[in-house]
Order: sequence, then structure tokens, then C-alpha cells
Amino acid sequence: MTPTKRSRIPTLCLLLTLAMFLIAAFPTGVLAGPPIVKIKVAEFPKSLLLQMEQGGTWKLGSASGRLNKKDRCEITGVLETHAKKRFHVMVESLPMREPLKVAESLAKWRATGRAVHTFQAGSLSHSYDGRVLFIGVGQFDTRESAQKLSDELSAKTISNWIFEEILSRSKGKIAISVNGRRVARGSGPLSLSPTPDVAIRKVEFARGYSWHGYADRRFRGPITIGWGAQDALDCVLTTNLEHILAGVVPSEISSNAAPGAIQTQAIAARGEILSKMSLRHIGEGFHFCSEQHCQVYSGDDSVSEKIAVIIAPTAGYLLQSAKADIIDAVYAANCGGHGDRNDLVWTSPPDPYLIGVWDCAIPPALDLTNETDVASFIRNPPQCFCQDPTVEGGDKFRWTRNLSAADWKKVESAAGVGPIRSIDDFARGPSGRLYKITLHGKTGDKSVMKELKIRQLFGGLRSACFIVAWKRDSAGFISGAEFMGAGWGHGVGMCQTGAQYLAREGWDYGKILSHYFPGSRLVKWY
Repeated sequence: MTPTKRSRIPTLCLLLTLAMFLIAAFPTGVLAGPPIVKIKVAEFPKSLLLQMEQGGTWKLGSASGRLNKKDRCEITGVLETHAKKRFHVMVESLPMREPLKVAESLAKWRATGRAVHTFQAGSLSHSYDGRVLFIGVGQFDTRESAQKLSDELSAKTISNWIFEEILSRSKGKIAISVNGRRVARGSGPLSLSPTPDVAIRKVEFARGYSWHGYADRRFRGPITIGWGAQDALDCVLTTNLEHILAGVVPSEISSNAAPGAIQTQAIAARGEILSKMSLRHIGEGFHFCSEQHCQVYSGDDSVSEKIAVIIAPTAGYLLQSAKADIIDAVYAANCGGHGDRNDLVWTSPPDPYLIGVWDCAIPPALDLTNETDVASFIRNPPQCFCQDPTVEGGDKFRWTRNLSAADWKKVESAAGVGPIRSIDDFARGPSGRLYKITLHGKTGDKSVMKELKIRQLFGGLRSACFIVAWKRDSAGFISGAEFMGAGWGHGVGMCQTGAQYLAREGWDYGKILSHYFPGSRLVKWY
């Protein structure tokens, strides 16, 4: 018996025993009601302004008080201790409810001779085991050190990502002032209980995106304000999932879409939230953020109140797999004509419900992993659901982007290989999106993996499904580029533009979801 087999058997037995225990301890069944979730709705470096439009109360340590609807409230903070973090280079993530796959993957990575370590995330929630095991090959005190290993692995075409473990959140003082007079100061957190709403002024949104900005936002429910993992003041809303969905849906899809599309979006978002519970922002004191990283949530307004009525018939419904697992029903703005596979877009196991489908009634005979076919697909697209310009997002079906010499200097700086002579080794998924390219520069070569990193490298392209014509200088190095591409976003799961078109054509949410998540089943979870 080899050392590899000896190390595998105890692990396998332990995991199988654990699985049998979980089956007995957590029988299948529905929840009694919508889960309570915590979502970070705002982040401020030092201070923020708010107003409770109908009044409410606050509490900071042993001090407490009441705010009237006309009171102007300012919260200020002084940072005393920075957050402590550790950075892991992860190479695989696996559901712990599949112990055989976990044991096989651990054995595979240990056989490479690397210093393998693991990190458990997720949680057991009623009848669903949402725990995931991250497999890592390096732990570091700085992101820079982790990035160095990540780049080395990418150069060997080993998919990976950097996971930021929060060892401790930042600490500091928090003060509350009402109408210009300080009324309390302490270590926090500060608790706000509005009746029913609190308006927070100048909330920053879409940081790092072209539509970045600030807006006043209104939230219903208790909010806590405290120092978080990013050395800033976090505003965390606690409420039930159905209330959050009424605000998430109009932030993710047009509120003017046909009711069937709005209901489809609600079911998809519900499944994505529940499947990722406790897998995002681990150790930060909340489940999700209100940005593109998790679920875009702009708070409560007249639109969300209208949406709440439309999505009410879908309350508690989500998609399940044949094994009764919650399907991570992800979505993207516009697939461009074909969806992509989850394992090519992210470092995750292949999901049979996220394989990528043609977004058209009559699929063409094209292989979008082939350069010739993808060029034809982009230049002369087939008739697709997501190309109707009268539907929100239809104008993103095809796009162009030119990078000037100044723009290209930023690409060279990000790549770090000096002037770039050529870019090749294009690897594409079923949607035509690139998941790997290799840059050949004056000072070295570099492989870039995963569609988001490729999009970011070229200045934030709408998608990684593109063809490109390079511009060159007199020495033969690339000095600019002309891109022509398809779609907007990662392309995995439901195409939001296509869903809106299909709903307008009379498809109900069950039929739309079956199209984008083939083989799934719609069930009432609570």
C-alpha cells in the first residue's frame, strides 16, 4: 500500500461517517419561513449622515436615545486598530456533502508535493448542507506574497484564486451626534431601530465600475454600524430574505419588464442567495454585500414596493437539483447568444445545471470554442432571444471597444511583462468567452486565466467573448487594439435580457427557468 493510499483511507472513512450523520440529523423538508439575512448596505471611511424619516431609537454601549423625524444625525468614527488578515492561494472548492469527491481532490493535490491546507466555509441550514471545503496550496501574511504564487500557478495554467481570511475586524471609537450635539461615544457597534425607515446619505455604489457614484438610500429594518474588515464603518441591515428580494430584483433587472421576467429573477436570486449563505464575506459580520460582488441592493423605494407585489406569488420557490441540492441560479446581463460553464468562469466544480445553453429557438451549427466559428458568431450572429434592442440590455448583445496608445500603456503596466509582442493561446468556453490567454512581452511571458481577469486586463471589457485586431508600433510591439465582442457579463446561468424577451413572448417563470437551467426542478422551500 502506497503512502498516498494510506493517507486517503482514514480521510475517506471520516467523511463518509460524517455524511451518514448529516443525513440522519437533517432530514429533507421546507423551512417555516424566510431566513433572516444580514447585508452590508453601505461603507464609510470615517463618517456618515442619516435621518429616521418617521423617528426611531439608537443604542451605543450603555447609552441610548430617540431620534425624531426631523433630527439630523451624524455618525463619526476614529480607527484605532487595523483589521488583521491572512491570504490563501486556493486551487479548488468542493461541497462537503460529496465526501468521495473531497477525498479524491485532497489526494490529488497532496500527490503534487505541495503544502496543501484546507479551509471550511458555509453552514448547515435546516435540511441543506451548504458547507464547502476550499483547498489551498499557500498561506501568506500579505496579498503581494499570495499574488506572486497565484501568478506562478497561472503561468502553469493552474486555475486559482486568492481568498482573504479575516482574522479580526478593525476596532475604534464611534460617536453619534444629533443636530450638531454629540450625545454618545463608545466602542460600538451602534444599533439603529427606525420606525420603519432610515435614510442614509451619500451611499457609495459600484466602486471600480464605470457607473460608480453616490446616492441617498432608504432602508427598512434594524441597522448596526461598526468597524469592519476593510478599516471602515460598515452599515449592516438585518431583515428577512423576501424583503431583501423586493429591493434586489429591480436592481438586477428592469422594473418595467414583464411580470414573468421579474418573477423569474426573484426565484433565481433567492436560490443564489441561499446557496451562497455563509460563503461570502466570511468573518466580516454579515452574509452579503449590496454590490455586484454579491447582490445589487439599492434599498427601499416606490419601485421595490411595486416589485414586492409582483414577486409575492413566488415566495419561497427556488430551483433544486435531482439530489435535492439548492441550485446556485446565477445570472448575467446579456449572454450574447450562448451561456458559459461555471467551472471555466470560476474555480469551482462543474455544475450540470450551469453548462451554458444557446439563447435562441434554433441553435446554429457553430462550435464557439473554435476561433473561426466564434468570429462568424460575433460578426454575423444568429437570431437570439437577447438581441432585441427594445428590451433592456438588448443593446449589449454586440459591442466594440478601441484601446488607444495611452490605454494600452495601462495594459502593459498591469501585465508586467514590458512591451507586448504578441498574445495567443486563446482558450474559449462554449459561449466563446475566453478563459485563458498568454502574453509574450519583452521581459517575459504571462498567462491570464478566468474571464473576469481577462476583461479587467483590457480595461474592463463588457465580456470575454471577443475578437481583436492589434495595432502595432514601428518595432512590432502591440500599441493598441480594436475589440468586437458579444454580451455583457460572465454569461453563466440565466441571461437576464433573454428572460425579459421570453416573458414578453408569454413564457412563465417555470418555462424560462427550465430553459436556462435544464434538468432543474422548481420547489417551494418555505
